[in-house]
Amino acid sequence: MTKNPSNSDSIPVRSIGMDARKEAVFRMAFKMFTRRRYQLLDTGDTQAPAVTIIDVDGAEGMAIAHRLHSEQPEQRILLTSVSPQADSVFPVLQKPVRMETLFPALESLLNGGPAPGKPAGRSGATVMPIRPEVTIPAPSTPVVPSPTAANPSAPKPVAAPRLTPVLRPEEIRHFNPQAGLLGLLQIIRRDQSSAIIVDGQQQIILRLDPMADQAILLADDEYLKSLAREEHPQLQMRAPNHADVPAHASTRRLTLQSLLWQMGAWTADGRLSQQLQINAPVQLKQWPNLTRLTMLPDALRLAAFLARSPASPALTVKMLRVEPHDLFNFLAAADSLGLLRYNTAENPDNRIQPATSNASTPAEIPAAKRSFLGRLLARISGL
Repeated sequence: MTKNPSNSDSIPVRSIGMDARKEAVFRMAFKMFTRRRYQLLDTGDTQAPAVTIIDVDGAEGMAIAHRLHSEQPEQRILLTSVSPQADSVFPVLQKPVRMETLFPALESLLNGGPAPGKPAGRSGATVMPIRPEVTIPAPSTPVVPSPTAANPSAPKPVAAPRLTPVLRPEEIRHFNPQAGLLGLLQIIRRDQSSAIIVDGQQQIILRLDPMADQAILLADDEYLKSLAREEHPQLQMRAPNHADVPAHASTRRLTLQSLLWQMGAWTADGRLSQQLQINAPVQLKQWPNLTRLTMLPDALRLAAFLARSPASPALTVKMLRVEPHDLFNFLAAADSLGLLRYNTAENPDNRIQPATSNASTPAEIPAAKRSFLGRLLARISGL
């Protein structure tokens, strides 16, 4: 029998019928998910998968799924397709695949959900979307016994309702991205000159080389985080010399881009940048390289949403149902790398062109055809 992996096991997943771009998206999603450790197997890897995901939109996709099931009846199979595939005997995720449906489907299969050959419900594979990446504390409730053969009338436990994030303008806090430690880092990045940053005790905390995109950290994360959240920390920027990093010092190395991304999120700390307005549109010039940056909550969904069409923070919270503080941290991190386009007098070269019916997609954003939702968002982006 197929072993049921525990939460601590690395769960191998095989993909069939996907191109490199689609596989990269799944790898990114697996990296973001933290409740289990999923691993997408490479081509030629002989390890037995716990789940096989098959794209059945190709000419022989469904035939491959049935052949695999006949050869390995215990193999867990999950299909992806642009059409509902109502008669499928396997669970089906309709494209575009979203994290809210992908991981519940995988969990269902791993926990002994609908078996191949036994359609689940009306459509054979409907999975109700939930938010696995957001944990909401449940209120204290009495323990209700589960129904058993001995006690069939016992009521089933009722899950706590999922709360919808609410953005209240009067509760929004702001920060100045040009002040403090983040402001110094932005100056160093702009001037492209090497520098060190020392604190009030004249201890070197950072050594930076923008030309090489390198940062040497001589302080731990907690200390850097506390400095990032101060608007006026006692910090100085100096030209480096060969003796500024003691040989015995404990150091870590990052790219300067990775440091700026993390510092942007730490500085924001759930606050909105003063350069952004809650009802003014923002847009990503290009996708952040999330495989090399610290993963922030909902980063993949936010990147996909804001790269396609400009949208205000208020609209983004409403459409994606993300927590406002997670959105503000993401926007600050992206802006620290110069990835945001928005209208402001301080950034005259960073303007969003008004959305029109014949406006072309900016060159930095993938030139994919806009969906109906994309066209709709382009019209209401200023709300």
